[in-house]
Amino acid sequence: MGILALDVSRFGIVMSADSQPVELLDGRNRVARTRLLSRNPILVRRGGGFAGLVAFVGRERIAGKPTREWLQAFSAQHPDESLMAFCTALADELSRQWRRQRLRSGLWVFVSGFEGSEVRFWYVSNVEGVNQSDGTYKKPGPTFTAVDDLDKNYLAPELNQGRTKAQSLRLRMYQFRNGVIRPTAFIFDIFNEIMQRIYEQRIPGFSPIRSITDLAYYDRQRMEFAKRLHSPKHGMASKASSPGIAGEVHVMAVAPRGVIRQYPKIRGQERLVP
Repeated sequence: MGILALDVSRFGIVMSADSQPVELLDGRNRVARTRLLSRNPILVRRGGGFAGLVAFVGRERIAGKPTREWLQAFSAQHPDESLMAFCTALADELSRQWRRQRLRSGLWVFVSGFEGSEVRFWYVSNVEGVNQSDGTYKKPGPTFTAVDDLDKNYLAPELNQGRTKAQSLRLRMYQFRNGVIRPTAFIFDIFNEIMQRIYEQRIPGFSPIRSITDLAYYDRQRMEFAKRLHSPKHGMASKASSPGIAGEVHVMAVAPRGVIRQYPKIRGQERLVP
């Protein structure tokens, strides 16, 4: 997919993605030209005390299968493993596949939801970093690493200052995105600033986010806004440029206690996912 985004909040977690197939390579992004821009890169995982979502961006096929199907099969083969064990096993198997197939693509896999009552976010990736000049990725390699990103890299420093995890989540929202991040990350940031100013002015009809449903539709509009700007037909991008975001937008959310819903375009039509 062109872009994969995750928001972690006190209401739960929301993942959003478009349907544009891309391949993340060393210093460049390869955008696939296809008319079938509808598949959902976000899938559900329940097992080992975890209820949440698994999503990907960067590589469209693994071992002859679409990446979504490969991830579904892998998850089904590891139904009872803890979140840590699942992510570690996924990193090991992806490393094996990349070496066996001599793949050069970068791949990000987001795994987020609730383990018991605790909100979690892990990622699995083989990317070293980002080129600041153009937002592409550096040297995707054959070795994948599983990282407990939310708790280890974001919340741990705050806990060391005496703040609880619940307090940190009440004070701020943690946002993550990967894929074709330029200019999308900048567009997301500006969208957030616009909405924050509207909320601060208390304009009638524009209430701040107060629920997981509010956050899900906020994220959908942010993704739709970025997608429209990328469109040569409806937005601002030239026809010669390769759209980083295109196709159907997918939004799924996990509330505390592992309740998962999918959020289509029309508000009030959200669907409970078993």
